[in-house]
Amino acid sequence: MVKYDYAPRKRAVLAGLKRWGNVTLAAERAKVSRSWVERHRKLDPAFDAACRDAIASALNELADRPSTRPARGWERLDGVEVVIRGAPGRRTQVRRARLHGWSPSVERRFLETLAATCNVKASCEAIGLTQGSAYYHKRQWEDFRRGWEDALAIGFDRIEAALMEACDTEGVDFAVDTPIPPMEAFDAMQLLRLHRYEVRSVGKRSGPAPARPSEAQVLAELNKQLRRFGIRPEDVTNQADPGSRPQ
Repeated sequence: MVKYDYAPRKRAVLAGLKRWGNVTLAAERAKVSRSWVERHRKLDPAFDAACRDAIASALNELADRPSTRPARGWERLDGVEVVIRGAPGRRTQVRRARLHGWSPSVERRFLETLAATCNVKASCEAIGLTQGSAYYHKRQWEDFRRGWEDALAIGFDRIEAALMEACDTEGVDFAVDTPIPPMEAFDAMQLLRLHRYEVRSVGKRSGPAPARPSEAQVLAELNKQLRRFGIRPEDVTNQADPGSRPQ
């Protein structure tokens, strides 16, 4: 009876464990079942010890990685993205990327939109995730935080340059594939105000952008300022429209 050589499969399992620290993913990459791995760990103490060492090595490496991306060449399994879950300094593991969750490709789409719009809300809508999720992800992963800052700086400069160009001032041509979406000057100025501190370190951290005032609010504020200077609003109205003066 020919004895089957399991060594190649065991080496493949150990390679996956060393990179991912996940028995299920390592078994799938080696084209065996998880139960196969568990059975051979029980039958072969040396293989079991090697598995334990590989998992410990992977967890130590993953704990220090600043991004959700696994080591180069180990980012996918059967065409599906795998990502690091957890956070630096805490227990982490590699899993398949969720359909509606963060992954390297989702991060890339978010940052591309942010670089084009300088708008976190619009960037979240582009990937179908919430702003709270984006800010939490930013706090957890250093590489994503740096990418966020770089994208904001690019978006800030592009919108600033577009406003300058709209004012017939010499602008800057940015070679970014995603165009700036249509927006009014008011909205563009609000985006620059929101991110002025983060990009330029000017002023203070901004709060929520003020709501666009209504025509009635503008008129009420104008009348208030006129009264401060002893001017009756109706006098200004009469001067502006002579036909409205009483005969």
